[in-house]
Amino acid sequence: MHKVVLVTAGEERLPAGIAEKIKSFCDFRAKRCETPDELLKTFPDAEVLWMFGPNLCLKPEALDKMPGVKALFRSGSGLDALPLDWAKAHGVGVYNTPESIAECVAEHTVALLISYIRQIPQYNARAKAGYEWGKVEGMDWHISHRTLGLVGYGNIARRVEKMMSGFDMKVLHYDPVVPGSSTLEDVLKTADYVSVHCPLTPETKGLINAERLALMKKNAILVNTSRGPVVDEEALADALDTGVIGGAAIDVMCDEPPDVKSRLLQHPRCIVTPHVAAFSCDFEKNFFEYSVEKIRTICIGLDGVAK
Repeated sequence: MHKVVLVTAGEERLPAGIAEKIKSFCDFRAKRCETPDELLKTFPDAEVLWMFGPNLCLKPEALDKMPGVKALFRSGSGLDALPLDWAKAHGVGVYNTPESIAECVAEHTVALLISYIRQIPQYNARAKAGYEWGKVEGMDWHISHRTLGLVGYGNIARRVEKMMSGFDMKVLHYDPVVPGSSTLEDVLKTADYVSVHCPLTPETKGLINAERLALMKKNAILVNTSRGPVVDEEALADALDTGVIGGAAIDVMCDEPPDVKSRLLQHPRCIVTPHVAAFSCDFEKNFFEYSVEKIRTICIGLDGVAK
């Protein structure tokens, strides 16, 4: 049986029955390893290394001394936390489960966009502060029949498109690996609302910079539920200050948690949520059930025989 280890937490952190399901088809162990040395000491013979959340221990200096490693698996959508260069150089497979959080993140994206368009947080605060009832300020947007631009067109972006379809919006998408995709420039110039859904890679870091923000409409809203560094935060704050774009709604930032004095965190034209898009009451069920099936698939792929 293949040796699969969870390095983020012990078995007690897993929902009931998850560890037993994994043990039915592999040799499974779990312990939180906070350093590369602890990983090497605890699981020197591991074949499949599983993690979620921040990467505390899957570092090249430990992996170099673990010749049995055949796969790295991170539950969730992002791969940027994993040592991708090391894995490529050593022929080690890299896996994730973007489908496990796609629905939640798409829902949150739609919620952020509608909240900003309809100014829900702003009017909630005004109503509770005794603001003049019925007085209208800042209602500068409309949803139906506008154009939505999606930067990245994977699982999450496609679900956002489906969820917004009832508003009869025109949808454009940019994704260099999707045939028939628009150019990024065309999406930014044309869309009333732009939602970012691309992974963080060397090519996408700072993808939405000052030059590209300047292409957007003056009243456009930017939504980011992907990764903070995909957007140049200082450029975005400048664009909001100077009216280059109309507003922003973000769930991710470059530094998490951000400095409380962060320009975006404090900006009146930016809605911020604390990287919670993937979570709901169904989160653990979806997250870990998909993880079990991915681990099963990895093990089958290692030997070609279903357990």
